[in-house]
This record gives sequence, C-alpha cells and structure tokens, in this order.
Amino acid sequence: MTRLKNNRFVRGVYFLFLNYFGAPRNEFGYIADNVIISPPYNFGNKKNIFIYEKVGIGPKCFISATNARCIFKGNSAIAEGLTVHTGNHAQVIGMYVTDINEQNKPKGHDKDVVIEKDVWIGCNVTILSGVVIGRGSVIAAGAVVTKEVPPYSVFGGVPAIFIKFKWTIDEIIEHEILLYPEEERLLKKYLEKIFEIHGSSQKK
Repeated sequence: MTRLKNNRFVRGVYFLFLNYFGAPRNEFGYIADNVIISPPYNFGNKKNIFIYEKVGIGPKCFISATNARCIFKGNSAIAEGLTVHTGNHAQVIGMYVTDINEQNKPKGHDKDVVIEKDVWIGCNVTILSGVVIGRGSVIAAGAVVTKEVPPYSVFGGVPAIFIKFKWTIDEIIEHEILLYPEEERLLKKYLEKIFEIHGSSQKK
C-alpha cells in the first residue's frame, strides 16, 4: 500500500482524476448543491474554500487558500482561467526568499478573498490576497485585482482600476429592490458616497 501511495504514476493518475472529475464535496469548507465547477481545476486546502448557491466556475480555475479563506457568496458567474491567492509572500531581513515557508512566515500576510453576490468575472482574472469584490460588480478579462472593488462597478487592467459603475444609482436601487429583502439592500446614501469617491458622472 505504501508503495502505491509513493508511486509517481499512481499519484499522477489520482490528481488527474481529481482535477477532471472533481473532489468530494465534503472536502470543502462549504459548497452548495447547485454550484457548477467545470474541470480541470486545482484547489489548495479546500477546507478554506466556501462556495454558496448558484455559482458557476469555468475550467482551469486555480485557488490557493492555505492559511486564509476564499469565499464566493453566491449567484456569480466566473469564466475560465480564474486564479485566486489568499496568501502573500513575505520579505524577512536575514532570510532568502526561498527559505521562507508557511511555518516561519510572519503573521498577517495571508488574508481572506471575498466575492460578493451577483458578480461577473471574465476569463483569466487574477485576484490577490485581501481583496473584496463588491456585489454586482464586473471584472474585465485579464485583470489582476489587488484592491477592494466597490459594489456595481466595472474594474479592469493590470493592476485593475475603476472603469465605471455598471448602472446609475436609480438603476442599482431598482435592481436591489427586485432581488434583496429590505434589510439587505444597499442604502442610497452609501451608493452616493461611493459614486462621489470615484467621481462618476452617472450619479442621479
């Protein structure tokens, strides 16, 4: 039995099977029954991955969640080639970067990545440690997201920057009324504040 476990060919077939046919759902922190993940994919530390209702993830997705969580809150569509890193490299005086590992790395370098509801992520997007992608947002293909994305905004580029808001404030409020209970809706004052911060001409 030990020989089989250590056999490189057997291990290769095993990981190929997992990548193409999926890992057991009980290996995840949480995964809803109606989640669709297209193989192949590569998930590190599935216990730190939480995928809620009606999320679809395209093929060739890579999620590294060693010491922090990756959370998809639901109702989101993710195209092929998504990469998520909840961890971050450390630079330590007196140590080569190659000698720094998960055991001796200083605390605070790994942070949760959160994708809120109703998010569309284009193909080949990279999301880095600590990023929160706001509800209703769109991330353009090929973007590298390094900072928080406000709700209902469109981000793109390397590194990703704000491009525009998806809708006007009135349209966002209408959308929220149709989809969310009153206690979960984004307030008009909050929307006006983020529109002001980003200098959008879409404000009504």
